[in-house]
Amino acid sequence: MNPFFRFPVLAPASRTIPARSKASARVQVVDVRSFLPQPVISRLESGLEAHCWDQLIADPEIREVQAQPPAIRYRDARGRPAVHHFDFRARLTDGNAIAVAVRPLARVRKYRFEDTLRLIASQLPRSFATRVLLFTDADIPRPEIVPHAPTTRLIERARELGAPMIPAFTHMILA
Repeated sequence: MNPFFRFPVLAPASRTIPARSKASARVQVVDVRSFLPQPVISRLESGLEAHCWDQLIADPEIREVQAQPPAIRYRDARGRPAVHHFDFRARLTDGNAIAVAVRPLARVRKYRFEDTLRLIASQLPRSFATRVLLFTDADIPRPEIVPHAPTTRLIERARELGAPMIPAFTHMILA
């Protein structure tokens, strides 16, 4: 057995992700950062969540990212009990945490989700998170705007190391 190999573990989640959906993807990401005792597999509900994951993992101030953290109970605008599931909870190196909600911008505007998120944030236990962050498709870095987005950095590093260039069409066949 290889002494350097560490079996990945499935991250705990507060809810299961539906196996079938017409509007989203099922994504699994593996966090293999060296300070973790072993790699962690997290299940995400969409490509947008995967983009958010990339941004969170790339931030040096963030120590841990938990997908599908425990549900938060709050009172809605009418005073009735409600439940919200954040998509991520990110723990910072200073010990604080950020609760992250991921939504397409069109849905945020259509359902006035920012208002709901403000209401949830006002009732959020500080033991869960000290800040709330909304991530939308407008927050995805574009390579022409942010040349060092995570994927672009990986490609640039591969080129520095001398990785052979594969024509795009061949790459599509291999994928």
